[in-house]
Amino acid sequence: MNIADSQEEISADQEYELWKSNVPLMYEFVSETKLLWPSLTIQWLPDGGAEDNKQNMLVGTHTSHEEENYVKIASIDLPSEVLGKSAEIEDHPVQSKIRITKKFPHEEEVTRARYCPQKPEIIATINGQGKVFVYDRSLAKEAGLKLSLSFHQENGYGLDFNPNVTEELLSCSDDSTIAIWDVNQNDASAPVTAIRAHTDIVNDCKWHYFDSNILGSVSEDKALIFHDKRSDLPIFKLLQNEPFNTLAFSKHSNFLFAAAGIDSSVYLYDRRNPEVPLHAMDGHQDAVSSLEFSPHKDGIVCSSGADRRVIFWDIKQIGVEQAPDDAADGAPELLMIHAGHKSGVNEFSFNPNVPWLMASAEENNIVHVWKPCKRLTDPDARPDYDIHSLE
Repeated sequence: MNIADSQEEISADQEYELWKSNVPLMYEFVSETKLLWPSLTIQWLPDGGAEDNKQNMLVGTHTSHEEENYVKIASIDLPSEVLGKSAEIEDHPVQSKIRITKKFPHEEEVTRARYCPQKPEIIATINGQGKVFVYDRSLAKEAGLKLSLSFHQENGYGLDFNPNVTEELLSCSDDSTIAIWDVNQNDASAPVTAIRAHTDIVNDCKWHYFDSNILGSVSEDKALIFHDKRSDLPIFKLLQNEPFNTLAFSKHSNFLFAAAGIDSSVYLYDRRNPEVPLHAMDGHQDAVSSLEFSPHKDGIVCSSGADRRVIFWDIKQIGVEQAPDDAADGAPELLMIHAGHKSGVNEFSFNPNVPWLMASAEENNIVHVWKPCKRLTDPDARPDYDIHSLE
């Protein structure tokens, strides 16, 4: 029985038990931690400890006004072999549950949190009112808040540091606006640039990975727009039948990008000819909310959404001929389905240091840290058994 085809026939709890029984076949490592409050966001930090096998991540709280909210630094100890080190006897017990090691008070819920690539001690957040906050996480919690930035008038989800310009931050909001901030200024009372190209909620915004001037955005107005921060006019505007929730730029190709949303498909585009998608990847059963290209391996894309799934795609397998039994389990580019969440997946993150090491946060307070086994991720070690079905 294929999980993707049968998700309406069995409950989420039954699916979870089915997934758990297949963990030894599909994973090198899986950890599950229940947080006190749901985290709408998650991002690995780049400063994991090489000596003690510790990896750190950003999470936030959404307490629904029942308690104070925080942006938090969480840590997890991982076995040496998971980190790509030679297997050795650990000199201390490995704590494979996530532990909160530092937290900063936060005004309202944390809808998204991101670290600055050039200065990882600097983190930014946005809340349900569209207010942006900048922290220095190297400081004590009382002194950590560096800036509070007010411009957006409604809820915000999109937040992204420019990978090529230090402390240049992008944000977007339900009020249809996009803002570019220079958070290196201690008096950044207003955005450097405000973009008003959309007519409805802006669901996501991202910087291009190679060109420091280009950014993309997607909106409930069904438009995908590329902008040049030096110009008031969009580079191009692409209208869809259904809104996109998220977009992502390849970290290996100057021209490749992807977008996904309400209709559950993940679309690949060439920005030199964006009017027609290169390919649509089908595997999700509900709206897609998060999308990223692997920072380590060219051709690997990951997506997650309301169907409780995180899916790895290998776009280099598009069009590969399949045996009938394999075709029944999904397209050749569908590499793996992480089906261990019981509720919608809010966000996931690629670990920047360890290929294939993932973290994903779901609506029901659960965070998974997981790494697929090499039989799935290494084409030369692919198994004979079906990797798409959790029978």
